[in-house]
Amino acid sequence: MNLLLINSIGRQKWGGGEKWMVLAASELIKKGHQVHIGCRINSVLEQRAKEANVPVVRIDIYTDFSISGYLQLKKLVKKHGIELIIGCQNKDVRVAGFMSRMTSGPIVLSRQGVQLLNKSGKYKWSFLPYCDGIITNTNSIKKEYDSYGWWDDDFVKVIYNGINDSNISDKQLDLSRYIPTGIENPLVIVSTGRLAKQKGFEYLIEAASSIVKQHPDVFFFIAGTGKLEMTLKRQVHDLGLDRNVHFLGFQKNISELLNAAHLFVLPSLYEGMPNSLMEALAHGIPAVSTRVNGVEELMKDGEHGYIVEPQSVSALERAIEQLILDTELAEKGQRGAEHVKDKFSIDKMVDSLEIHLLKQISK
Repeated sequence: MNLLLINSIGRQKWGGGEKWMVLAASELIKKGHQVHIGCRINSVLEQRAKEANVPVVRIDIYTDFSISGYLQLKKLVKKHGIELIIGCQNKDVRVAGFMSRMTSGPIVLSRQGVQLLNKSGKYKWSFLPYCDGIITNTNSIKKEYDSYGWWDDDFVKVIYNGINDSNISDKQLDLSRYIPTGIENPLVIVSTGRLAKQKGFEYLIEAASSIVKQHPDVFFFIAGTGKLEMTLKRQVHDLGLDRNVHFLGFQKNISELLNAAHLFVLPSLYEGMPNSLMEALAHGIPAVSTRVNGVEELMKDGEHGYIVEPQSVSALERAIEQLILDTELAEKGQRGAEHVKDKFSIDKMVDSLEIHLLKQISK
């Protein structure tokens, strides 16, 4: 197959969708396919793709009616013999789909790690005509989309994200400089993600305020960058949590950080299939997660940790407290690791993706 994966996300942004794109491209190349990633130049996505030895091409799509993006795609399709395009943003799909319709070009699919459509006429008439199918990573999104009645049952394909065991490090990040001397058995709670409203860190910080009063040897570490960094740091300071809550900034090797954790918390307001939670479970770390898309397919409440309602500080407090006091913490972590490695392996993801794409091309 000759494939082009495009993502017009901002230059400094990096998240689950971008991780999926680089991983999928890299693994498909290993299976003998020709794959290019199209993105903005000097972006984090471009850098990570090159680090993974995935060929990168420049794509400039800033709006749904991008003339430059249209011309770039038309030229790339002809030059590389592209048979299928996967777009990660709605505007990517619209521009690629319009180009394809005008030139009798390649199949155009939309890859959606989070819900990007709703039952609105604007999507039925401005998105659907330019899209040949959707790939998502949760049954909950497929169920929602299929309820619109716009397509047959095969239009939305669920392909779970995959975890790469070989990326799990045997090293552990040293967090001792953040922990006061004299504390022999600190309990480390980790949360990762963009410092944005979607990720719900403000609720986690508020929950931490009550937890550390009862458990002063519990320490929270938040890894990530984003627009809310100063706001969240101010919240930590105002609540008197500077001793127990620390921001680590961007961490390139999340595995080493997870190896230092006893618990993981995902306080998000919405997600698709959260890669950060999958990675934590794969490392054998019990988790507390909000009940967002994909989580109930990824972990079992009470068995691998606890699932709580979004935006509920009290629910986060209770669930974290339960795990802090749990005498079977290691067993929960082990069960979570076995579950994720069995159901969400990278091999299963890539095999399912390859079969689906070949089927699309052969139609």
